[in-house]
Amino acid sequence: MNKSTNLKSKIVLINRNAASAVLALLIGWMLFFLSPCTGGDSGLYAAEPEMSDIMKLSEIKPGMIGEGKTIFKGTEIETFKFKVLGVLEKFVPDKNMIIVELESPVLAEAGIIAGMSGSPAYIDGKIIGSISYGFAFSKRPIGGITPIEDIIKTDEYNNPTFTIDISDIKIQFDKENIKSITDFLQKELTRRINYTPLDTLTPIQLMGIQKGMDPTVLSPLTPLLSPAGSFKDFNQDQFDARNLKIDRKMFAINAADAAAIPLIRGDFEYSASGTVTYVKGSKVYMFGHPFFNLGTVDFPLHKAEVITVVPSYQSSFKITATRNPIGAVLQDRLSAVQADLDHTPYMIPIKVFLENRNRTFNLEVVNHPLLTPILASVSLDNIFSSEYKQFGFSSLRVKGTIFIENEKNIIIDDLFSGINASDEFGGLLLAINFFLMNNKDRTIKIQKMDFEIDGSERVSSTAIENVILNKQAFYPGELIDIRIHLKNERGNEPVEQMQITAPNLKSGSEFYLMVAGKNEMIRFETKNIKSDYFPISLNTLIRAINNIRKNNRIYLKLMTPGEGIFIKGNEYSNLPVTMNNVFSYNATSEDQTEMKFSTITEYQYPVPAVVTGTKLFKLKIKARSDTDVQ
Repeated sequence: MNKSTNLKSKIVLINRNAASAVLALLIGWMLFFLSPCTGGDSGLYAAEPEMSDIMKLSEIKPGMIGEGKTIFKGTEIETFKFKVLGVLEKFVPDKNMIIVELESPVLAEAGIIAGMSGSPAYIDGKIIGSISYGFAFSKRPIGGITPIEDIIKTDEYNNPTFTIDISDIKIQFDKENIKSITDFLQKELTRRINYTPLDTLTPIQLMGIQKGMDPTVLSPLTPLLSPAGSFKDFNQDQFDARNLKIDRKMFAINAADAAAIPLIRGDFEYSASGTVTYVKGSKVYMFGHPFFNLGTVDFPLHKAEVITVVPSYQSSFKITATRNPIGAVLQDRLSAVQADLDHTPYMIPIKVFLENRNRTFNLEVVNHPLLTPILASVSLDNIFSSEYKQFGFSSLRVKGTIFIENEKNIIIDDLFSGINASDEFGGLLLAINFFLMNNKDRTIKIQKMDFEIDGSERVSSTAIENVILNKQAFYPGELIDIRIHLKNERGNEPVEQMQITAPNLKSGSEFYLMVAGKNEMIRFETKNIKSDYFPISLNTLIRAINNIRKNNRIYLKLMTPGEGIFIKGNEYSNLPVTMNNVFSYNATSEDQTEMKFSTITEYQYPVPAVVTGTKLFKLKIKARSDTDVQ
């Protein structure tokens, strides 16, 4: 990925008392529900429900003076003045933008601040919209207001969950294809989040919040996660959970309050924060511009606290901390992000147990076809970065399960070794989730992901140096004695001995035995089966994923020349000529392809190392009366 990102600021918000925070939240909920309610109380909705009238765009004229609201520190809402400079018509088709100049001692010093997008703007007590856009390199705090009429139109959207067509992406899990999937995700997200009709007028950046994450893990992904800003080192010791006051306001949200959307939460966190524009009953409207521009979504909504504002010549920003959950974000649209306080988001739990460290991580990531693959991979990378790289671990033994509701589970049982071991596993997990969540058959629900990982400080690799067979011709069903000479990373030369059964072919038939590691076997099969077929059926896709070749296996494949067809993801070997002709006549070129070699049977032999190398033998079936050929 392109690492030449616009790193404007990095915030590290470290929660050193997670247990205290959880206890505080539980106490807060108990106090809230057990305390007596008055007749005017609105439950979990805004403590003071929004009653402001709406001022239509047609009523707004240049020269009008208004008042904006936002939080510059803590949770107290402050006001600032603005002057309407004019209306930018057709900012995008069917949408306009109100151009204003802001007036405030804070804004005069800092300019428009990252994290204040969504700040509500009023004229004569009527809301006109949210301050959501800024002009790059402007000497004065001049911004753009998204009209309230466009913001509340997000109520009209009810599109199905976002998906993309992946049928032109190969269902392979080698390094090259995993890289192509990562590049595809990067381009798709970048295309959506970097959309702006005018180069000089851009959405005010949301403020990124991280707790317990390695900045080096996030920096390569900044182009993907740019709506959440970038990060600046910052110590939050004086703002930890012990200073969090428990009151009913924790569970209410009002216009101008700070709000956060966690993408990863649990033992560490990655969130983006901005400002609430408007609250109507259980509905909350924020930002005045898109988050990722993904349409219908299901993300968590949390309260947030502004620590302070940091003025900057490049880009001023709010230092913000994520607080308690209050609802869910349901719409991510061009004009606004909409949430609902009555909705509970579905998050995907991830549990990672590090055996050699005897430590467990519990996380949740958002459920989305584009974001989940990236965030799950980032989460694993962050764990490896903090727990393994400092010890120099170069091998990861992984056993994991991806649980899918009402479907077969995905089983991962593999070994990754070398300086890129963690990247290889993270890339594999990204590709698996990408294919699962964007399958063409039906929407899936990932219930959870569990992993047990054992790290080793040495490289575990071995190469196939030589393979010795007891002879070159065999009776049908006769045992083939095989000795495989290996050479590991330390120069040792272990020998593996095994037996497989000769195929039941007619006398005189030739067949082949291939002994290979994962990558060599994949390269051979790619050349042998040149097919663009992509499994439409979810069951077929899950079977293909569960049949992914593993690094720590010696593969033995018995084959015959030709006489086979690859049809819709299945190999049909040794077909009679008449049946082969029938298949060829009735199938389309996209459904099937002829193979140069047809698989008779295949074996896999587990070893405690990553296997490389290949050997190929041409063998023969002999009649019972023939003399053995040594």
